[in-house]
Amino acid sequence: MQRWLRFSFLVLLIGMLGADRLAVAQGRLSDKDLQRLMQNLKDDAQPFRQSFANALKKSTIRKTSQEKDAKATVKSFQTQTQSMLDVFQHTKKAETTLPGVLSTARQIDGILSSVSLGGATPSDWAKCKAELSILANEFNMPSHTN
Repeated sequence: MQRWLRFSFLVLLIGMLGADRLAVAQGRLSDKDLQRLMQNLKDDAQPFRQSFANALKKSTIRKTSQEKDAKATVKSFQTQTQSMLDVFQHTKKAETTLPGVLSTARQIDGILSSVSLGGATPSDWAKCKAELSILANEFNMPSHTN
């Protein structure tokens, strides 16, 4: 009888552990989904860059060194998203590239909070931030974006 109880307990324990792993596996995005999300981020970075540049032309920092720096930061973000996608396509890893993208995104958040920009800029940036938030979560990195 004790043997039977031990065996049943062991089977139950193994079943619970297996179900837990399955739930974790189902909760994580597949590599294909992550790649598609990175592709979307890269694709969304382009319209954001354009709307950002157009909005800067009407901003209080136009024709200043701040405008140049802001444009360079957004260009860097766009380049980093492309690089992150390229690296992920080859290695299926983002641990070396995603932190840089997130850091630049925080800089952009700072720019957008200090300079009022209208047009499509806020909604274009919201798309990028939403995708970044998912990526940061998938790779267990804090996004710290507003």
